[in-house]
Amino acid sequence: MKSSTSFNIIPTLKAHHLPFADLSKIIPPDKKLLQKSIRRFRPNSKNYEDSWGYVIQSTRYGGFKWYDPKSNSLIFFGRKSDSDPTLVVPSFYATPENLAHIIHQIEVAMKTSCTIIKNVNSEEIGAYTPFGFRPYKKTESWCTEARFDDQTFPQIVIDLQKTIEARGSSFQNLRTTLNKNPNVEIKKYKDQYNDEVLRLFAMRDKVSKDFSLDMNGMYFTSHAMYPKASVDKYVIIDKNTHEIIGFTATSGISTETTALVAAIFKPSIRIESVWGIYKTMEIKLHEGLQRINLGGNETKEAFNFMQEKFRPTELLYKTHLIYDPKELV
Repeated sequence: MKSSTSFNIIPTLKAHHLPFADLSKIIPPDKKLLQKSIRRFRPNSKNYEDSWGYVIQSTRYGGFKWYDPKSNSLIFFGRKSDSDPTLVVPSFYATPENLAHIIHQIEVAMKTSCTIIKNVNSEEIGAYTPFGFRPYKKTESWCTEARFDDQTFPQIVIDLQKTIEARGSSFQNLRTTLNKNPNVEIKKYKDQYNDEVLRLFAMRDKVSKDFSLDMNGMYFTSHAMYPKASVDKYVIIDKNTHEIIGFTATSGISTETTALVAAIFKPSIRIESVWGIYKTMEIKLHEGLQRINLGGNETKEAFNFMQEKFRPTELLYKTHLIYDPKELV
């Protein structure tokens, strides 16, 4: 996918010789840096945004990071889209005061304003407002369809043991689906599956199956990084046709919790998709994990579907803030 030359921000920032931290592109070894920051700032995290899989997806447009080894503060930046250069901070490990200071310096250097901060705990808004952050105004939103993007509906945290056992009336819906016993299997992802998985993403976007075509659909562009990424990947295969009908991926958050960062299936597949997600959870339970965060949702329909099938034990409410210090004047 083509990107604007204005997104090449690292040389621009370096030219200002910012003395307070290092700015650099996001690279695979940063996964360890992220994990170090989580251990320091919130070692028992269940937050979806604390997974490496989320970071690389949410910074796919012009992503870069700011890291200060003295304070151990880490802030990830990206652009809102390939056509909207608005700066977005999807994940950060810094105090509200430090976050505001760094954003201010970067905005001055880049001649931009109104950076969007995602994944702020709803109950912590008050800690940010003294430093120039504000909620969306009534006329503002991430987009028309989802005011807070995938933070519009809360993150769904699942107790893996309870869900895999699926006992009691609350799991009747899940048991009914699983008892239909689709003729499919789950396997660990291999490089040989790459082209077929990418075609699956394109198919989900209703794009031509002709792989020679440019593929710019939402599902394709938001998941194309995963087959090569350092996350745990699986494919769901139809035993009759040997066709890959689904792809799932998880990415660790903390020692006890992981995130489901991808669950893409052929269009109109429901039973197999529930089975594939369930089996992915089962693998994570057998690996010793206790919880999985399914992430937030843009739509009520998607939120209700996941909630009714997998019965969360906790919902994490997130919101967006805008860095807009002029509002304090």
